[in-house]
Amino acid sequence: QVEPLIQKGHENLVHHILLYQCSSSLNGSLLGAGHECYHPNMPDAFLTCETVLFAWAIGGQGFTYPPHVGLSIGTAADPQFVLMEVHYDNPSYAEGLIDSSGLRLIYTPVLRQYDAGVIEAGLWVSLFHNIPPGMPEFISEGHCTRECLTEALGAERPTGIHVFAVLLHAHLAGRAIRMRHFRQGAEQKLLAHDEEFDFNFQEFQYLTEERTILP
Repeated sequence: QVEPLIQKGHENLVHHILLYQCSSSLNGSLLGAGHECYHPNMPDAFLTCETVLFAWAIGGQGFTYPPHVGLSIGTAADPQFVLMEVHYDNPSYAEGLIDSSGLRLIYTPVLRQYDAGVIEAGLWVSLFHNIPPGMPEFISEGHCTRECLTEALGAERPTGIHVFAVLLHAHLAGRAIRMRHFRQGAEQKLLAHDEEFDFNFQEFQYLTEERTILP
């Protein structure tokens, strides 16, 4: 189970929190210090922290894994170092704020049957993702192709992966989000959707039945 620990009074300031897996060769002297994300003063070694282990967004509650699934920690194959990245929303440009928000991870000594992971799909965060001015509406599409899935899953998960929850995420311009699923050219039932997306309420959607994604 993972719970957000948002500093009292900062509920509207902390927008989302990401927990990344870092390279096992990360220099221990870099631990315990905070830096502005992607600022020139940020250590280059932090750029190795790319794999998302968990994500929380504003309005969401804690996330509880299904009884047969867990986030593996403590083995030789698990992350030795993690990086927590906090994104803030400060439209009033308030200065002098110090925040101590974070995440609480609750673990169990009882080994779960399956290890959980995160697959990111959609649009890559980029300055080249533009919405033309004056548009009453605009659809942005991101594709996780068969070739990409085959490369990512073919060797380790040839029988596919099982999706049990989805977190739909966008910023203020987002109005609706759909996570579509295709197999051999035929569209399947939507994995998740939100036709009235609310920037201030971004919560995990638990699936009533697990869905299989094939390479």
